[in-house]
Amino acid sequence: MHLVLAGLWLLVGATSPVEGTVLQTGTPTVATADSVGELRGRITDATTALPVVAATVRIQGTRLGAQVDDNGRYVVTRIPVGNITVTFQRVGYATETRTVSIRADVVTTLDVTLRASAELATVRVQAAAADEREQFRLSPNLGVVNVTRDMFKRVPVIGEPDVLRVVQLLPGVVATNDFTAGYNVRGGESDQNLVLLDGYPIYNPFHLGGLFGTLIDETVGEFELIPGGFPARYGTRLSSVLSVVPRVEERSGIHGAASVSVLASTLSLAGTVRGATSWSIAARRTYADKFVSLVSDNQLPYWFTDVQAHVQHRFANGGLLSATSYVGEDVLAASLAAFGDTTQAGGGALRFDWGNTLIGVAYTQPLRRFVGGDSARLMQRLSRTGFATNLDLGSGSLTLQNRLTDARAWGEITRWRGRRETSVGYEWSSYRVTYDVNSVATSGAPLLARRDAPSAAALYVDHTVRTSRVSARLGLRGETVTGTGWAGLSPRLSLKWFANKDLAFTVGGGATSQWTPALRNEQAPIRIFDFWLVSNRSTPVARAWQQSIGGEKWLSPSRFIRVEAWHKIYSRLPASNLTNDPAVIGDEFIVTTGRSSGLDVLVRRLEREKVSGWIAYSYAVSTRDGPDGRFAPVQDRRHNVNLVSSFRPGGKYTYGARLGIGTGTPFTDVVGQIVRRRYDPITNTFETGALDQQREPIGGTRNGARFPLFQRLDVSVTRESTGRLRWAPYLSIINAYAARNVFTYVFDYTDNPPTRTAFSQFPLLPTVGVGISW
Repeated sequence: MHLVLAGLWLLVGATSPVEGTVLQTGTPTVATADSVGELRGRITDATTALPVVAATVRIQGTRLGAQVDDNGRYVVTRIPVGNITVTFQRVGYATETRTVSIRADVVTTLDVTLRASAELATVRVQAAAADEREQFRLSPNLGVVNVTRDMFKRVPVIGEPDVLRVVQLLPGVVATNDFTAGYNVRGGESDQNLVLLDGYPIYNPFHLGGLFGTLIDETVGEFELIPGGFPARYGTRLSSVLSVVPRVEERSGIHGAASVSVLASTLSLAGTVRGATSWSIAARRTYADKFVSLVSDNQLPYWFTDVQAHVQHRFANGGLLSATSYVGEDVLAASLAAFGDTTQAGGGALRFDWGNTLIGVAYTQPLRRFVGGDSARLMQRLSRTGFATNLDLGSGSLTLQNRLTDARAWGEITRWRGRRETSVGYEWSSYRVTYDVNSVATSGAPLLARRDAPSAAALYVDHTVRTSRVSARLGLRGETVTGTGWAGLSPRLSLKWFANKDLAFTVGGGATSQWTPALRNEQAPIRIFDFWLVSNRSTPVARAWQQSIGGEKWLSPSRFIRVEAWHKIYSRLPASNLTNDPAVIGDEFIVTTGRSSGLDVLVRRLEREKVSGWIAYSYAVSTRDGPDGRFAPVQDRRHNVNLVSSFRPGGKYTYGARLGIGTGTPFTDVVGQIVRRRYDPITNTFETGALDQQREPIGGTRNGARFPLFQRLDVSVTRESTGRLRWAPYLSIINAYAARNVFTYVFDYTDNPPTRTAFSQFPLLPTVGVGISW
């Protein structure tokens, strides 16, 4: 607790200076064509003469700059004539500054060598601070949160670092319980979040019924959460965009990392080839099944695997070709006889598996001139994403299969001219969705077979204008889905006004659409079986309108506070029908509408040498209206606070803490039970002692009750060694003071008076692990 209080005080306490910035490239200053020149050159290591990859070039006093390619080369165009000062920076190197004269319509060459610096941690911190500052200065959006790899690895972990667990700690985000890595953003359902790995969608990024995320932490460079008002380039979801950027290896040779935790083991390898091609591959497997079989006669017949790879090549003309792939699988396989429950004589096999596949290719090409602009960029992506679930109860006695395949093409061209940025793009997807229910008893005739194969197309335009006092983005997205008879326009608007260089106010709004819902019982606390659909004549396209207004104030170069109020209106939301008839096809869901309103507050101190972290507070009210009236969805947590703090006192140790407090989420209370009496034809009586009674609970008002207050403190400590082979053992303690947060209730009306027993969420849960890198 002392660590949490210290983190809170330091987070909002005294300021300390940041010594440098990193340029956000791609936004040239205004200059006439006859008064500009060009600067180009190569940056190399002073000791090895090898190219310094990913260095940053900045023209002081302007917003001009460039990122060095894998050959160490850079080009900066449209530089006003005259004497300029150029800064060259790279993490791990001392900053170099040069003065050079630029002449009209002349290409000036400037080669620079950089020397390695021992002040590695300080340079890394400055870069993180500069990224957030540039986001504030250049982006019209307000609620965007960037989290670097350095920060998310300091958060106390459950088993191992998990991106989705860190997302749960951000403003506007709610986790309904400890046992799910799923999250709800600003009152939306959990399937309304678009998760992108290197720009490609993943439909169900969870392991073990939602307990863990599928993203391997060693492969993550950074991630960004857009909780609302996202640009027109993003569609297909109603609530948020989570964009995960893969980690790109910049060092020559082959490097790697391995980690071992109580959950799984991970191995990753990465390297570069001739300074132009970088690659990485990582694999992870849980060994809970093997471990249990070694120490016990009991079975834990469950395991999962992940394999992820990324490769990119930069051409001499500046073009960038990249490929990303991912395969993940969860398997639960056992004998029903081992559990004393079988539908076949002699036992049967139980198998439940699910997982994702992804393969995507992208090409980006910078252009010198395009339609009168200063510069432009062309992007094209092709991908194929798949998600499948298979449930086999008793060697074919009953099988359920659900598969979704999304083949997608996404292209965009962006033009910069002065302080204006315009993007025009398209997105096209071909879906294949199947849902089959079969049984060997039917001799091959399916109990249910559903096939949908629609296509979706979208065109969009985004236009951004920046002045010294205003940054505005106006977008429009047009969409249609075959087989639905639906087409719609989704306007987007974000407007930021700067009262001064450290204070800005933002207003925004827009519409979003979604035609791939995941129908699940939101009342159930664990994600066991997600049933993915696609819109058709009977399943409507869901829509949401959202508006927001807020402000952001920078208290120092490393600390800021952000406040944003928001409101969302939902129409045609599909939801699980809790009273559907299994014998009737087509009544599995109902259509609802709804509203969500709230206020998000973020106080953040950016990654510094000693203290970093944030305080996130959210207030939200959500309602849904269905055929049975108005009710609160399970994610309706009214008050939610997360304090995340990291402390590096110097030396080898890093301390982390997270304190979470939230009001209770709603649930449907049980108000009684009825006994299902069974007829005994032998005695012509009901319910003799030879037959068991079947008791059926009677629920009260839907989500009319609430669980008690939630509270949890997590702490961690990591020891990092130095040298070529680096060891980083860590210890995390989840729920450090053993708070008994209610997970669910079990009711027993056979007692007099009836009893209610609470089952808790995570107990005090220590986690140990070690990471090794070279």
